[in-house]
Amino acid sequence: MRPCPECGGTMVYERSVKQYVCTSCGTVMNLQELLEATERVRAERERQERAKRWKDEYLTWWLSSKK
Repeated sequence: MRPCPECGGTMVYERSVKQYVCTSCGTVMNLQELLEATERVRAERERQERAKRWKDEYLTWWLSSKK
């Protein structure tokens, strides 16, 4: 089972339409679209974590240089 890139719900494969359907929000995607959306979400999360880490390191540096 794959997580939905839109809401985090469960994506279930529907054989009748040959696509993945989210049980929570109803998003419908084929496998390629699902993989691309998951990669975009992962890349955005990594970018946000890098930005937060940079800010934390800068704040630590700034506060240590003020002694």
